[in-house]
Amino acid sequence: MKYLYFDFKLFLILAFTFIIMTVAGTLSHELGHYAVAEYLGYDARIDYQSMHTENDVRRKYLDSTFEKYSFEIKNNLSFPGKQNYDTKRKEYRSDRIKILAGGPLQTMITGTIGFVLLLAYRKKIFSVNKTTVTGWLLVFCSLFWLRQTANSFMWTAGYIFTGEKSMRADELRLARYLDFNIWTIHSITGILGLIVLFTILSLFPKNQVLTFISAGLVGGILGFYLWLMKFGQYILP
Repeated sequence: MKYLYFDFKLFLILAFTFIIMTVAGTLSHELGHYAVAEYLGYDARIDYQSMHTENDVRRKYLDSTFEKYSFEIKNNLSFPGKQNYDTKRKEYRSDRIKILAGGPLQTMITGTIGFVLLLAYRKKIFSVNKTTVTGWLLVFCSLFWLRQTANSFMWTAGYIFTGEKSMRADELRLARYLDFNIWTIHSITGILGLIVLFTILSLFPKNQVLTFISAGLVGGILGFYLWLMKFGQYILP
């Protein structure tokens, strides 16, 4: 019966924390993209839900050249500056892969660090009826992995119900750039996120499991709505 115990005070604290961590997770993910882009020499900018580059001279060169010699490029024919265009195109493609990978890698590395520490110190963190403050911090760091699971779930659900294969997610675009099946990266990382989640649930005191799951659902959905759909666009346009 301990699994049915519900702690309302803990629920409120955890739900609020999930809201904050949804925002923090989103922004830190975009910072991963940003850091790589800046390192590679791009003029990068972050808003409430994405990172993009501005005044991208390389992209402008590729676009203008393609517009001018589209027939030759599509048919692999010679044209003035072809060698330079091919070189710049390969360099740009390599940069895009690195920048795209920066966000998910930041998210998964943060989650992995938290998860490894959580496992290493689990005996000090979890007791029969209680989780320490340090334990909660490591739990929320570990749950950065849930971004992968949530994205994979939403993409799969969208595909099942609409039949459309959206290419907005980083993992899908990465798979396309790397010539992988588009299911590969988001499915594998989504499953890893589930493994992390269920491992954490197995470590929790039984009397905190229901409260934690409830707070995660409420706080995660509220955080998504409040930041990505309601107020984020005004706070960090």
